[in-house]
Amino acid sequence: MGDFDFKKNKVLYYFNKLIEYITNLILKVLNKLFSKRLPIEKLEKSRILSNTLGLLIFNFIGGFLLIVTNVKLANVLGAAVFGLYSYYLAIGEVGQNFVRYGRHKTMVRDLVQKPEKSNELITNTIALAALNLVIYVVVVLAFRKPLDVDVSFVTLCLLIAPCLIALDFQPVYESLKLMSWHSIYLVLQKLLFLAFIWAFIFFGKISLPIISVLLFLSWIVILIPQYIEITNHYKLSWKSVNFASLKYLYKDNFFIALSCMVGVAWGPYIRLILKNTVDAAAVGIYSAGLQLFLVSTFILHQVGRVGNPMMAEIGKEDCPVTKRRKTVRNYSLIMLASAIPFALPLCIIPHQITKWLFSAEYAPLGETLPLFALYIVSLAIGIVFAQFLISLRKDRLYFTIYTSGAILTVILGLLIIPPMGVMGAVITLCVPHSIACILYGVFSIRYLK
Repeated sequence: MGDFDFKKNKVLYYFNKLIEYITNLILKVLNKLFSKRLPIEKLEKSRILSNTLGLLIFNFIGGFLLIVTNVKLANVLGAAVFGLYSYYLAIGEVGQNFVRYGRHKTMVRDLVQKPEKSNELITNTIALAALNLVIYVVVVLAFRKPLDVDVSFVTLCLLIAPCLIALDFQPVYESLKLMSWHSIYLVLQKLLFLAFIWAFIFFGKISLPIISVLLFLSWIVILIPQYIEITNHYKLSWKSVNFASLKYLYKDNFFIALSCMVGVAWGPYIRLILKNTVDAAAVGIYSAGLQLFLVSTFILHQVGRVGNPMMAEIGKEDCPVTKRRKTVRNYSLIMLASAIPFALPLCIIPHQITKWLFSAEYAPLGETLPLFALYIVSLAIGIVFAQFLISLRKDRLYFTIYTSGAILTVILGLLIIPPMGVMGAVITLCVPHSIACILYGVFSIRYLK
């Protein structure tokens, strides 16, 4: 297979060089301040720091701009139209979970623990995702009336666009410990999409059809170079795609995939209930609050991507329990340190944050932000221990906890969203998943003894 050839992709190569330069500057500062306390020499040789900085810097730029743009769209389009936009994306997120079939959670584990099967794993995973995408589109078209979907070219673009991320090579880059390299693709997709969005906003011509087409095309443009790069690096032979391997992936990944599908209860399901029992404006207000929540979870998931390969390593049968404990402890502290700076402002000044960012029709958000803050802290711990259980191949235990939380979400949503509206939606999102995150940790303790 050989070493990864960075220089073939000139654009990403120079972005990556920029990250290395920033990393060296930070290390020099650390060396001057803490030379007697920190193992600077080891840090300089570690790819972990470079990956972490790459993920945080590049994804923060893209994520921050996306959230700012969504806040702007919420105010420009109004709560009703923004709610319709969020509703279509919610259906797309359901499709995304189906298309992925849980491989974003297990593929890194498989590639790290079974490197000799990389070609077969990668090609058949992509084939599985492509097949699932076709099935998803057929189902949406078949149930367009119950889903209240106006089928047109622009609507299909908006419904399919969230699924395209399931066709990229994120788990492959993570298994190669090239998270920062892959993060450049993600930030370029966001910058491409947002540049055109702001151009249309500036000229006062933004609309839902324009947004949907731009989102779809931005993903297509970014997927093509990834396919070329990974195919050349692994010398992939797409002839290795076969029915037996696909059948194995469907069977082996069933519980993780099912948990991901059930997990739509924590995202799209809530917006579907709001849309059908309250109104589109309520969906818009709730979705606007999610933008603030996504600022923190965005950081958590980027740090979690760096931690995922490490958790796959300690999931090997011959890994000493002392190493497992140390890795989980340090990883948990890092995640908490990443979460608290975002959770505190939402607890302390929720109403001020709402007034600063949104128009008057979004005022109810102020009451919900403290709940989001508590959810952020529990999610930080949940990411660590969910990865730990999956790395140990405790898929059924993970599925049981995850599904139980999702079932509780479904029940709560039906009971409290109709009478409580946006507040009921936030409670439905935060409480059950927080309980599930805590349970991941409780059940993981036995494997750390």
